[in-house]
Amino acid sequence: MQNRVAFQGERGAFSEIAAIKFFGSSIQPILCKTFKEVFQRINDKEAEYGILPIENSQTGGINEAHDLLLDQELFAVGEVKLKVEHCLITKEEIDFKLIEKVYSHPQALAQCEGFLSKKLPHCQIIPVYDTAGSVKIIKNLKENNVAAIASNWAAELYGLKILGSGIQDNRYNYTRFLILSKEISSDLKNNKTSIIFAVVSKPGALYRCLKEFALRDINLNRLESRPSKREPWEYIFYTDFEKGLHEKETQEALKSLEECTTFIKIIGSYYSE
Repeated sequence: MQNRVAFQGERGAFSEIAAIKFFGSSIQPILCKTFKEVFQRINDKEAEYGILPIENSQTGGINEAHDLLLDQELFAVGEVKLKVEHCLITKEEIDFKLIEKVYSHPQALAQCEGFLSKKLPHCQIIPVYDTAGSVKIIKNLKENNVAAIASNWAAELYGLKILGSGIQDNRYNYTRFLILSKEISSDLKNNKTSIIFAVVSKPGALYRCLKEFALRDINLNRLESRPSKREPWEYIFYTDFEKGLHEKETQEALKSLEECTTFIKIIGSYYSE
């Protein structure tokens, strides 16, 4: 039976590649225009799962994804770390000097900034909603002096040419995705948990929270602060740590955190390689 998996973008998007890496090739893709629509499709039972890019090794956390995890009631039940290799895609093989416009998602454009400034400094850079979508856009344009930045699979799906591959500035360019579901995972194999918490703004407040993890030898993979949007200069913290939600140390740490936080939200627990 095919898993219905919602993701933002067109066929050939890196989110779809990550979904196939996690579920296998037999998924039923549910295409969404926005990250928010991914959540809506799951809540409306049009998809069993969603996949959401959460951070990139080069450009950092994805703000919109973090805000949605805070506001929406879905759980992370899996994780995918995908090496992202960008390609310069054109309708036909032409000289770089003839290209006048380059389309892609803002994240992809940022990840290829060095390549663009060196090889295509004369081009107009046009941000669009999706990497694979940029390939679809240039295919439907009448002119041929346009290019897109996307995956090699997107080029194959839309029948276009790859003028250059591996054009990202950092060869260690990875994006981390979360698999989302309406139900939290209680699998005993889970070895990673993600939470959000907020602290009272006073000296030592964050230290008290982090101490609860250190006392139990729980390793934090990530700690990222974001504005709470409830009060000016109030911040919330997104944290990933190396313990499953079912483990005794996790339960003890979360219970102790209740005493030094204003709120805690469990994003999910899942297996991480």
